[in-house]
Amino acid sequence: MIYCAALLIEAAAFHRQVLFYPGHMFPWDFRTVHLPLATFASDSFRRGEFPLWDPYTYCGYPIYANIQAAFFYPPVLAATLAGAWLGTVLLPRLLAIAVVLQVVFAGICTYALLRRLGARPAAAWIAGTMYELGCFFASQGEHMGAMHGASWLPLIWLCVVELRSNVRWGWVGALAGALAMSVLAGLPQVAVAAFASAFALAVVLCVFRAGRWPSIGAVAIGGAWALLLSAIQFIPSAELVQHSVAKYRSEWLQSGGGIHPGALLSLIMPNYWSVFDVLKFHGPGDLTFLYLYSSLLGLVLAVATVAWKADLWSRVFGVLTGLATIAMLGDTTLAGRVFLATLPVSVRIGIHPEFFFCAFSLGLAVLAGLGAERLVRRTRWQVVIGLVIACDLLVVSSGHPMNSVSTADEPGFTQDSADGSRELIGTLRELTGSTVPPSRFDTLPGVPFAWVNSAPMIRIPTAGGCDPLALERVIQVRLAFSPGERWGTCYSVVNPSSPMVGLMNDRVLISVAGKQVQGMKQVASIAGYDLYENPAVQPRFSLPNGRVDVVTYSPRYVRVLSHGAAASELLVTDSYYPGWEARIDGRATSITVRDTAFRGIPVPAGDHTVELRFVPSILYRSAALTALGVGLELWVLWGVMRKRKA
Repeated sequence: MIYCAALLIEAAAFHRQVLFYPGHMFPWDFRTVHLPLATFASDSFRRGEFPLWDPYTYCGYPIYANIQAAFFYPPVLAATLAGAWLGTVLLPRLLAIAVVLQVVFAGICTYALLRRLGARPAAAWIAGTMYELGCFFASQGEHMGAMHGASWLPLIWLCVVELRSNVRWGWVGALAGALAMSVLAGLPQVAVAAFASAFALAVVLCVFRAGRWPSIGAVAIGGAWALLLSAIQFIPSAELVQHSVAKYRSEWLQSGGGIHPGALLSLIMPNYWSVFDVLKFHGPGDLTFLYLYSSLLGLVLAVATVAWKADLWSRVFGVLTGLATIAMLGDTTLAGRVFLATLPVSVRIGIHPEFFFCAFSLGLAVLAGLGAERLVRRTRWQVVIGLVIACDLLVVSSGHPMNSVSTADEPGFTQDSADGSRELIGTLRELTGSTVPPSRFDTLPGVPFAWVNSAPMIRIPTAGGCDPLALERVIQVRLAFSPGERWGTCYSVVNPSSPMVGLMNDRVLISVAGKQVQGMKQVASIAGYDLYENPAVQPRFSLPNGRVDVVTYSPRYVRVLSHGAAASELLVTDSYYPGWEARIDGRATSITVRDTAFRGIPVPAGDHTVELRFVPSILYRSAALTALGVGLELWVLWGVMRKRKA
């Protein structure tokens, strides 16, 4: 227990700023992607409903199907529920607590894996320390889904090791559960690494005669079972991909991507690319994938156990770590290019090789623990080595831009302010809130896309967005006033005079201060931004030769009264998506696609009540499959407990 307590203390010390310091949180995507999604979820729970439809971005969006939201992942669900109860102002801290607890879980499972491999407690603790404080968890704080997903990797490997000689259903169920959690965590690329490394480990064990070939079948069963368990998220997300620009990713992906080989230099020189200072950063690509430092002493142990009379486990995990290295380098190596080129495009677009970085990090930690066990005979010296590694990582890796940011230095967005200005958000809310429902805003070139991403958090609707799963139809509309490719996700309003801008209900356009917008009236200039009012804005609901009165507008239910002298069509400039149902005076009617991305509803002459409800039947069918998978888990657990009792 003392080593598990040490792992908890180490993780808390490493992430002390986001856990305990006021005004600190994880940086970048955590603030502009995960926090707005979680805020919307907390708001929904506070209203007593599950978050299904986001009315704030892309003219409406099926947020439950966006896997990044991770609404079905238990730690995220618990944090957002707590935020609904305690107040969303505490949500960043609650989400950080969930992440750090998962990191501790990863360290404890790494410890358990090493103990299963025969290491003494101190050596196992060294491995746990290196993984939870090492390169992956030190650099990926912005990617909440990556942090959560990678925390299950040690348990996945432990399950594969347990299954190497005998197929025991308890361990197959544990493997299925861990793999499912890596899917529900919210970043599919890490889940791909988890599934792939599980199969790779099973094969390597068999090649080295440390396992039996039927174990590969057991791993395959665990993988299929995991998809059943995660169906509640996996299937709706697959449907969203078909309706989004994600299916065009191959047009710009080329051969697949990967970490630049120069990142390997950071194994011994952690700040080689100046990743500790964003202003001085000079590396190729994303700085969070150029940081591989996991302590010099840990690296020495990992290399030594492979190079010096390697035993069975050192060879197995040495090969696995080598495969993970090739995988994370992706198309920057010949082997990576050849392998990725053999994959179907539909498979390749879902793989980001750089996220195999988590398997590399865990492999390095396992090798270091094995090295400490083989090469350091006395436990007291193992403890000393573990303390040196922990102190090294705490001093070198903690408190840097990739794992902590101060809101005093970077105010960003909150529910009531933008770049620290409450007046700016208040004015925008007043300008858009003159109608029911509120009109939308949009951004001109030069305005950060954090504006449209933060719409669910500031609770002001926008026709824009910046998401890899952007709805294809909405992007086609936005290409009418912004040049670009069909696979693009973030488009500003380049041509504000386009009639499509008004059709999308964009009443306010935000510009960088000092840029004139022809044909529009400047209504405010605040905190470095100018706000312009669009005189050509169209209402959200319109009826030719008639009138529409909005009675109720909520994320999942809309009720309007139509008044027309002749039969016509009600145009609703909310995005079209499967799951929306319409009724006129209580009778079901059809919804058709109008103006590329919006909804059209045929309405008879006279006065009528039109209702729209979002009922995503695919979610309920997927939930039934997940319930089946959970039932199998409970059945296996009951069998294991009965067997142990006997």
